[in-house]
Amino acid sequence: MKPILVSIALVSLVLGFALGRISAPTDSGRGESETPGSTRGKPDGSETADGDTPSGEVHPGHGKRPGRTRAARDRAEDSKPKEPRVSIPLAAVVRILKEQELKYADFKGLDRPMEKALTLLGATETEREAVNALVTSAETEMFAEEKKHLRLGEVSGDQIQLDMRGMKGPAEAIAARMKEGIRAALPADMAEALISAINWQEYYPVDDKSFARLEVTRGRGGRLTAWERTEHHGTGRGLDAEFGDDGTPLPADRIFEDRWKPFLKGVTILPKDEE
Repeated sequence: MKPILVSIALVSLVLGFALGRISAPTDSGRGESETPGSTRGKPDGSETADGDTPSGEVHPGHGKRPGRTRAARDRAEDSKPKEPRVSIPLAAVVRILKEQELKYADFKGLDRPMEKALTLLGATETEREAVNALVTSAETEMFAEEKKHLRLGEVSGDQIQLDMRGMKGPAEAIAARMKEGIRAALPADMAEALISAINWQEYYPVDDKSFARLEVTRGRGGRLTAWERTEHHGTGRGLDAEFGDDGTPLPADRIFEDRWKPFLKGVTILPKDEE
């Protein structure tokens, strides 16, 4: 019977110890224990170390200790990345941009993929603003040069050609200035990575045989679409119902984009069936 008595005694001892912990009186002056140098909450929400004020002032009888204010802690928190980050080799970023975002970007549509490209490259807000300004400025320049150098080409009943060959020199000059602007706006390695990722052959495709074609096609449901085609690109826009398909030639300067309007005064075009 001795083992049973020993077990009962041990259980009694454990229960007594636990009950003593539960019923132990708390310090009525404090909600929790403090040790010298610990921090305490103040009614205004700030925290100070014993003997310190939030501004780090020295009280008589105390040496100055560098207390960390809430503002300092907030700034430190703001400096930490809010989202998980991973490092990608620069060569891998260039490959992604070449194969996806910038593969077919021309001077009119470079602004959207450029934002993604600059984010992937890790450009700062100031750097992004500088490069985006270059993209916008180059687009404006290109449209201005087109008004000087494009010529109306062959016009038939259902097709209008625009001779773009005169844009070869101006387009190359604008692209060169844009490259230099990128080098001035970004760190050297980032600038060269971005320049090498842009498909400059697609930026403004032009050669000694370059023509743009304007056409209006008729879909199976009778819907009319105005098309602007070059050797590399084609964009279509549905026409408003005001432009009927009754055999009457349509005014070209009213149905095609502003880019072409200076060359289309008095020019008309007839719809043709989609191929």
